[in-house]
Amino acid sequence: MIESHLTTVSYIAIVAVLAMYGLLMAEKINKVLVVGITGFLLIFLQVYKMGATGSQDQAFSFISRNLDVLGFIVGMMVLVGVVRESGFFEAIAIGLVKKVKGKPQLLLIAIGYLTLVMTMFLSNIPTVLILTPVLLVLIKELKLPYLPFFITMITMANIGGATTPISDPTTYYQAKTVGLSFVEVVTNSGLIVLILSVVTTIYMQIVFRKQLSSVIVKEKEVAAYKPSSAIKDKKILKIGVPLLVITIVIMLSKDFIVHATGITLDNASIALFAASLAVLIFKKDVKEILQHIVDWEVIFFFMGLFIVIGSLEQTGVVQALAALLLKWSNGNANALQFLVTMGSSVLSVFIDNVPYNITMVSAIQAMAKAGIYVYPLWWALNLGTSLGGAGSPIGASCNVVALGQAEKEKIHIKFLKYLAYGFPLVIINGLVTFGVLYIRYGILAHH
Repeated sequence: MIESHLTTVSYIAIVAVLAMYGLLMAEKINKVLVVGITGFLLIFLQVYKMGATGSQDQAFSFISRNLDVLGFIVGMMVLVGVVRESGFFEAIAIGLVKKVKGKPQLLLIAIGYLTLVMTMFLSNIPTVLILTPVLLVLIKELKLPYLPFFITMITMANIGGATTPISDPTTYYQAKTVGLSFVEVVTNSGLIVLILSVVTTIYMQIVFRKQLSSVIVKEKEVAAYKPSSAIKDKKILKIGVPLLVITIVIMLSKDFIVHATGITLDNASIALFAASLAVLIFKKDVKEILQHIVDWEVIFFFMGLFIVIGSLEQTGVVQALAALLLKWSNGNANALQFLVTMGSSVLSVFIDNVPYNITMVSAIQAMAKAGIYVYPLWWALNLGTSLGGAGSPIGASCNVVALGQAEKEKIHIKFLKYLAYGFPLVIINGLVTFGVLYIRYGILAHH
């Protein structure tokens, strides 16, 4: 169904990626230096060389493939950074606190479901870029423990990516390639996401109960909070917030714009234009913006990460993993469903889920041609790759963005500490996903 052969360079790529993760977990060297040096060594060892194409050119192609992501993140960082000066996000934070009367347990639930709903419509990167400033205000003002809130937001942003075809690039690619309708995705993956959101909420309330209950809430002080008092710049509020909303609406309307006008727009172009417009309208100093608002550490980390993780795709390792999952199932449909669900969940904690998802879509299509009933496998793959992204600090792009913003405010979440809370939840959510799919579609072997 899917052929794969590991070569010497495949094993070099595997060793390099494992070494990179070891150094990232140890946190003794800055993460940008770790991915940068690893990327250089892979280029030097000719891991990416393809025929006449040099190793560096091929390696850098993994960055160029993701320029839309990088441009989009830079644009949104600037736009959200400018809008933040209005005090709008602080006002939202104060409004949320008043709604739940300052109770940390209820606030955690509110942040989780706000993230989930926003991700359904905006996808996860803009969601965390908008909500992270809100979260930072809440943590500072109420002296909240940051770990529960960041892990909850990141987890909900990741699982929310499986809800609709516009929630995440992997969901979009899969739906488009396979021909799954918007309604199909929502009624299959979306329904399970709601179940997973409840499981996630219960998990967070249990594992963080001591940290949350230790927060002393002064209800009289909370009652005196006024969201309007947070507004600092009314001009930015009146023009900047609508500009942010319009930018998001245009991103959501890309397909409609193409059909109606023939003009193709991508997220990077839209975000960078809106950011430039905001800087121009509010007469901001471009050097100040680039120096203080754009998190270049996050951008350069992404560039290095794209190269290093790209080596697994380049050398056939991702394809080999897909083939291995199919081989282990030994033709048993139930075993295959379990392996695709759990395998996708675990692998997506550590490798970029986009190339993995693309490879697995091809593998499942080949299985369908061989007469295997694969319909539930689309949801196993979609949900697995989405929920797995929440398992580590670098499991998904939105994790890196959110934690990078936190770092700027001197909030650091250690790699292993995050993994200790995130990875068990990935396993739990993976098992719940498999269980729901098994119950919903019956014993697949009979098909």
